[in-house]
Amino acid sequence: MLSEKVIKELVSTTVFLSNASKLAYMLHVSRQDASQELLLELLDHRLKSWSNDEVTLAIQRDLPSLKWKIKYTRKDIVRKQDKSTSRELEKAEMVANMTRQASNQSETLEALERLPELFKNANTRDWAESVLRVGQRETMVRFNQTPRKFTNKLVKACGYARQHQQPKQRSHAKELKLLKEWDDLMADPEHTSDDDVQTFIGQHEEYINEVINSPQVAYQGRLIKDFANAGKDKYVFADLMAKREQELKEKDIDELS
Repeated sequence: MLSEKVIKELVSTTVFLSNASKLAYMLHVSRQDASQELLLELLDHRLKSWSNDEVTLAIQRDLPSLKWKIKYTRKDIVRKQDKSTSRELEKAEMVANMTRQASNQSETLEALERLPELFKNANTRDWAESVLRVGQRETMVRFNQTPRKFTNKLVKACGYARQHQQPKQRSHAKELKLLKEWDDLMADPEHTSDDDVQTFIGQHEEYINEVINSPQVAYQGRLIKDFANAGKDKYVFADLMAKREQELKEKDIDELS
């Protein structure tokens, strides 16, 4: 358990304050409640094995590993919060690729982020957000809807979303941002565990599957599901990520020239 002095230093860092603010916004709670929730989750999980000296050093040196742990702790909390709405999300397949998996909470977050670009009508946007966050029953109460009215609204919203969704395109900037997260994770190997890498893979599994779709990777399934025991494929994976980043940077240079 970290000392009170180190905890005060931790919660005063820019990265902690920033993530606490984002968490408060996403959960619709006060900054104080979000900060406490973020701190407790950090202490119980991602910083559980860190000593006072390690945390202090990470703060002083502004280490990427600490930033990464705080950021993904926030995401962990949001995923847990949204878990109860996953069944309703499957019914309300109105955003992204329109096919929702009840276990994939990252798509719930993506859905919420995409609502403003899909629905220009504020009432429909608020209704869709309510479905994603609190489910059918609570939404029916909030919007004074009967089951029939709810179903009709759902059908119309899904139809509208399908007609207006844009083809999914991965920009270089977005992919480079993901690869930058990987670089930050790898920047401090002393404090980066196999569990941390496994979490990163889980966050970006679709993309990672594309990267490792190579004969160089002997056991792709094991690398995705059990990174700690992936053997030589661990190093092949790191090489492939570095190669992909270099290719993207070179492509951007070519397009600018």
